Parts: sequence; structure tokens; C-alpha cells
Amino acid sequence: MPTVQICPPAYDPALEYDAHAFAHRRPNAVSAESGIDFSDYRRCHTLHTKERRARRNPAPWAMHDETLRELLLVFLEHRFYIRPVPGDALETRLERIEDAAKAVGAREQVRLRKYLKAYEHAPRRVGVQLLNTDTQVALTQRGIAQIIAALCYLYFRLGYASTDCADALGLKPPHCRQMLARLAHTWERFVAPHAPDRGLPVLRGHAARARLGNRTRYRAGVGEKYEVRQRLYRVSAPLKLGGRKPVARRNGLW
Repeated sequence: MPTVQICPPAYDPALEYDAHAFAHRRPNAVSAESGIDFSDYRRCHTLHTKERRARRNPAPWAMHDETLRELLLVFLEHRFYIRPVPGDALETRLERIEDAAKAVGAREQVRLRKYLKAYEHAPRRVGVQLLNTDTQVALTQRGIAQIIAALCYLYFRLGYASTDCADALGLKPPHCRQMLARLAHTWERFVAPHAPDRGLPVLRGHAARARLGNRTRYRAGVGEKYEVRQRLYRVSAPLKLGGRKPVARRNGLW
């Protein structure tokens, strides 16, 4: 009888299982694990976000509820020119902010009606003011404190981009970035432990500009130049004024 020899199967790389082959693929929304079928998925909203990366300017104040709450109150008090009473509770300060926001919203609604009437005759001249006023009215009606708190949570804690935050909150991406930048500026100037204006009352108009101007000063002879956000440089020689050479070259800076 002929002898039949059974050989082992040859190596085929196409049949090899790679545990990392599907590592970077998105999971399917309709699957047995999710429990969602196609009829449910048609009524769902899909949000695509990019991979979370480190922010350019870290914000430690946004990662703690205590600091975020205090910064939010101080920011809105400066926005509506409210002077807090020492010893007031957080709920009292928030109620005072909401009352001021309602008063501002009522005035902006009157201005919005005027812009709507003027928009029919001069759309180019009134268009920008109409959009800005409409945004202010919408923020006061929806709750500006809630919107800013949600913006900080989505941007810093969930890693959303400004476009994703704007889509979720019904705003525009430049507006989201502008509010985040103003919050960071308020933290550095009024709330941080090293803030130059920490604990000072809220000022407006000429008094606020005078306080800001006092931060930058020159002294005769050997002096120092200061600015609100950072210390620029130290002058090691008496300042020389006059002449046709540039100021920096006269003082040996370049």
C-alpha cells in the first residue's frame, strides 16, 4: 500500500493574527457591544474630535472647582462692574451677578430693536453692531455664568477644541477663544496669588486706565521699567534722551 505522509501547514503571513492591527481604528457605533442598531443611530448625533494634545498655555485654575468658581465670579463682577461686599457668600455674589446681567440684557434688547430698524437702510454700517448686541442678549438670556463654566469644562477638562465647544454651546469659535483668553488675563491680574491687583475694587473708565498707567513708570537716572503682565528689563545706565539715534542704540541695548 502506498505511504501517505501528512506535512504540517506552511507559514502564511496573511493568516497571522496581529493584536495591534485594529488599535487605531474607530469603534463602530452599531455593534453588539454598544447595543445600538441602525434605526437608533439615524437619530443620534455624531461628534468627531481630534486627538487631545497639550494646551499651549496651561491653566491650573481650570482643573480645580474652587479656583474656577472664584475666577468665574471675579470675571463676571468685573464684566458688570459689581463691587463685592467682603464676607458675602458665593450664592449671594452669583445672585447679584444674575440681577446685573438681566439689567444689561434689558438695555441691550432696546438697542437691538433700534439696530434692527436701522439695518433695513444701512446693513453694512449696522451689521457688526447688530451681531454683537444679539450675542449679548442671547448670553444674558441663557445664563452667562453657566455658559462660561461649561466652556471651561469642555475645553480644559474634556479636551475639546474651540470649534467643538462652539458647536456644543451654540457660539462661534473666535468668541470661545476670546472668553478663554479674558479668563486667563483675569486670573493673572486679579485672582492668582502673585496678581498685582489682587483684592482691589472694581474700577471703570478713567480710574481703571489710571491704575493701569501707574504700573508702567520711569525713574530718573538708573531705574526700572515695569509692565502689568511681566517685568521687561532693567536699565543699568542713566537714560539718555534726545539726539537722532534710536533710543535702544543710545542706551546700549542693541
